Amino acid sequence: MTDVGFTKFWGVRHSPFLGRFDVPAQMLLETQRAAATRMLIAAQENAPVVVASGPEGSGATVLARWLYDNLAEATHHALLLSLSAPGVEPSALSARMASFGASRLGVQPVDPGSGSLREQLVALAPLFDALRGSGKRLAVIFDNAAYLAGEPWAAYMLAVTRQGELVDGVIQFFLLGQTDAMESLCAAWPRALDARATKVRLRAPDEADQRRWIENRLLMAGCDPAAARRIFPAPAVQRAISLARNNLTRLGRIAEGAMIEAFMAGATEISAHHVDAASASPGRPSTGEASSQTTKIPGLMDLLKPE
Repeated sequence: MTDVGFTKFWGVRHSPFLGRFDVPAQMLLETQRAAATRMLIAAQENAPVVVASGPEGSGATVLARWLYDNLAEATHHALLLSLSAPGVEPSALSARMASFGASRLGVQPVDPGSGSLREQLVALAPLFDALRGSGKRLAVIFDNAAYLAGEPWAAYMLAVTRQGELVDGVIQFFLLGQTDAMESLCAAWPRALDARATKVRLRAPDEADQRRWIENRLLMAGCDPAAARRIFPAPAVQRAISLARNNLTRLGRIAEGAMIEAFMAGATEISAHHVDAASASPGRPSTGEASSQTTKIPGLMDLLKPE
């Protein structure tokens, strides 16, 4: 069967479960919606540091992308940054912000370099002045933010977010990641930075959340509600949930694999057998078309809202 046949076979526009694509507010789970609302309020109240955390597979990455898409353009510029490995220095963020200032705000290009923290902030002072002049703040959103561990990043965030000589409420950090890692990150911060942080918690999805998540993903891929329930009937959904163990990432892999198993067998609906087969062979690749239709958060510091 061809890759095109996969999407036509199921009547979907793209892979329902493995893509990272825009999620409208009505498709967020209740725990995600509550966290999203708290983060938007924190953004408008100019909270300098917001930390959102939850168990693995609770939807932090979806929340990061949702925040990036939904921050009011009248009040914020936004950068969405995803870290995939440790070792990134704060000077990399300084360079990214300087590039933003040159391209978006007409700030004379500068190279903050890898000098001292004070030297970097002095080099970025024209950017901070331009942000104040624009009446907007710069929201720096880190997905998988646990890699920001270490004293250099804590000192950097404290210096950039303080009310002081160089910076005056023009930068906000939003850090999202898994609960244990984020708690360890915050525990290593100086007391002054921790005191400035607003904490937001995501809970693990329960059974009802996971059922809703499967249906929502099918709806976002182009199915109507009746087709979504036919493609993934209740027994198959229940089996996928039991195998996923309250982890939406794992649930997505299993559900995607079950769709492929059924597709390869020519079955027009997914059974518990297809779910079990997908769980037993998690390495099965997705179809080419389904993969090409997804949009992924870039690896490091390169996603900026268009004008």
